[in-house]
Amino acid sequence: MGQEELLKNKGNVNIGGSGGYTRLLSNFVDQLTFERLSNEVIEKTKLCILDTVGCTLAGSASKEAETMIKAMRTYDKGSEALIWGTSMSSSLFSSCLINGTMAHALEMDDVHKQGKVHVGAVVVPATLVLGEALSAEGKKIILAVVLGYEIATRVAVGLGAKAHRMKGWHATGTCGTFGAAAACSKLLGLNSEGISNALGLAGTQSSGLWAFTADGSMSKRLHAGRAAQSGLYAAILAQNGFTGPKMILEAKDGGFCQAVSDKFDLDMVVEGLGEQLEIIQISVKPYPCCRTLHGPLDAILNLKEVQHLQPEEIKRISVRTYEVAINQCGFTYEPATPLDAQLSMPYALSVALFDGEAGSSQFSEDRIRDKDVLLLAQKVEIIADEEMDRLYPEKWSSIIEVETEGGKKYAERVDSAKGDPENPLSAIELKKKFLSNSIPILGLRRSEEVADRILHMEEVSNILPFMKLLIPKI
Repeated sequence: MGQEELLKNKGNVNIGGSGGYTRLLSNFVDQLTFERLSNEVIEKTKLCILDTVGCTLAGSASKEAETMIKAMRTYDKGSEALIWGTSMSSSLFSSCLINGTMAHALEMDDVHKQGKVHVGAVVVPATLVLGEALSAEGKKIILAVVLGYEIATRVAVGLGAKAHRMKGWHATGTCGTFGAAAACSKLLGLNSEGISNALGLAGTQSSGLWAFTADGSMSKRLHAGRAAQSGLYAAILAQNGFTGPKMILEAKDGGFCQAVSDKFDLDMVVEGLGEQLEIIQISVKPYPCCRTLHGPLDAILNLKEVQHLQPEEIKRISVRTYEVAINQCGFTYEPATPLDAQLSMPYALSVALFDGEAGSSQFSEDRIRDKDVLLLAQKVEIIADEEMDRLYPEKWSSIIEVETEGGKKYAERVDSAKGDPENPLSAIELKKKFLSNSIPILGLRRSEEVADRILHMEEVSNILPFMKLLIPKI
C-alpha cells in the first residue's frame, strides 16, 4: 500500500479485521525512506540526537546511574554495548536500559507537548545501542530516530494526554515503548508484518506509573530506560518470529488505548500520517526540571529581570494554569529529593527568584534544603484556570501574578515556553547546552568532536567509531 493510498484509506479502517490502526502505523514505518525526509526534518533530528546524547552523558554522573550500573553489572557480565559516559560495557539489553535511564535522570530531555511524552530519552538510546551492534550507517540512524519519534508521539496524542496522565500513567514509559520498537524494527529491516508484531509486543510490555510523586523515588528515570529496553526486546523477538497482537492499539478486549485512557481517539493516531513528521513539534528544555514548570519559570525570571524583584519583598505569587500542572507539580513545598524539587512549582519559582536562574545547581541536594527558599515557596498559590485547561495540551499556558509587600502587582503570561517549536532554542543555544552537559564527562575536545559527528550524522558510514567517542579518555 503506497503512502497516498495509506492516507486515503485511513477512514475506512475495519477495527475488527486485520487492517486496523496498528497496521497503518506499521505500513508507514515499513515504507518511509531517508530520501523522503526533508532537510528540516533531518536537521531537527540531528539536534534531537545531540540533545539526548548530552543529557545522557550528564546523567552518567547521577546517583541513579551509579545505582543501576552497579545492579546490572553484578549479574550481567555481557559487554556487547557501551554505557555512555563511562569506560564500561554491558549486554545489549542492559546497556539500553542503563543509557535510557541516564537520559532521563536529570530531567533535561526533550518532550512532545500534545502527547506529553519524553521521546528522545527512549528512542535515541534504543536506536544507538542497536545501531552500535549492527554497525549501522548514519542515514539509517536518522531515519530510525524519526520513525521512533513519530510512532511514540502519535500513540500518545491518540490516547489523550490529560486522560492518560490523570489515570496515573507516565506516557514516557507507556508510549515510548512503541517508539523504541518502531525505531529498532526499522534498523533491523523488518517488513510491515514484523513491525506489527513488534508494536504488539511493545504495547503488551508498556508500563510506567506516577506513584513516584508520593515520595520522590527514582522510578521515573527507570521508565525511559525500560521503555527503550522493551522496544528493543520487541523488535528482536519479532525479527525471530515471535508474534505480538497486531491490533494492540484498537483491540476492544485488552487493547492498549482501551486499557489506559478514558478519552482516546484512534483517528488521531493516524490523522495526517506522513504530512508532517512529529519530530518537528518536539520541545527542548533549557531548565533541568519538569517541562510543566518552564512557562512559569520563564515568566518569573523575566519579571525578576525587568522589575528587579527581590525575594524579601514578595507577599504572594499566584500561578493560574491547567489541571494537570496542579496535579503534577503543585503539591511539594518542601521537596525531599531533587526529583521532588524538579516537579515542584512552588520550589522552582522560589529558587529562581533567589538565584536568577534555574540550572542544575538550583535542584541539587544542598540547595533544596535552604530555609529561606522554602519559606518563599509557601507564598506560592496555584489555581486552576478554565481557559488554560481548554488550551491544554496544545498549549501549556500559565499566568504568573506577583504582589509585593508594598502593594505593587505584576503579571506575566506564557503560552509557549522557551524551547517550544514556537519559541525554539537556536542551534547555538542547543549546542551550548550539549557542551555544558558533555564537557564534565568527556572534556572539551572530545565533546566538540561528538557534536560535530552528530551534526553530520548523514555522512557517517559506520556508527561504531562515533560510539567509541562516548567513552571518556583515561
